[in-house]
Amino acid sequence: MQNIVEQMKKIIERVKQIVLKPRETWETINQEQTTIPVLFKAYLLILAAVPALASFLGRWIVGIRIPFAGVYRFGFGASLVNSVVDYVLIVVSVWITGRIISLLASNFGSTRDDVKGFQVALYSYSPMLVAGVLNLIPSLSVLIFFAGLYGLYILYIGLPIVMGIPKQKSLPYTFVIIIAVILISLVRSWITGAILGAYGPSLPEI
Repeated sequence: MQNIVEQMKKIIERVKQIVLKPRETWETINQEQTTIPVLFKAYLLILAAVPALASFLGRWIVGIRIPFAGVYRFGFGASLVNSVVDYVLIVVSVWITGRIISLLASNFGSTRDDVKGFQVALYSYSPMLVAGVLNLIPSLSVLIFFAGLYGLYILYIGLPIVMGIPKQKSLPYTFVIIIAVILISLVRSWITGAILGAYGPSLPEI
């Protein structure tokens, strides 16, 4: 338990640094020696649980306010299934984004580096994952979108520093990655919606 608490403190500190001092933090990250499994275990698998757990509690306990119909709460099972799916999709989305960042680097004057690509993806997603705590109150979850936008700004700053992209190619590289992130998010939303429709409860008729 103590190890988990200590790890959470490290994650919180890193998130605070990347949000408040992105450029300096990217320089630090660029010097770090790590591996993808370590980043998964020590950071992603823990941080991804924040929006998933908040979503579970928000749907089950707080409920979703439906205009003219009041508050609708999902059952325990439906909330759990959807939150587990959310968790898996978050983890997969970050991993895929990291792979794309790495694979495309050689097209923009750099070299492929899967670890650094994963680092850029992981820390760029951090503001949105932390903001996922707002899923506790489903009506506020729309604010997570703005955290995601800031994450794209962090991505823009970090790509040339960590991936070593030449300055003149940094902007088009960032643009391509942002398009990829948007497409991944759309696919993730589609999958979530499909599973919600298949296994989730029926909403009340208005």
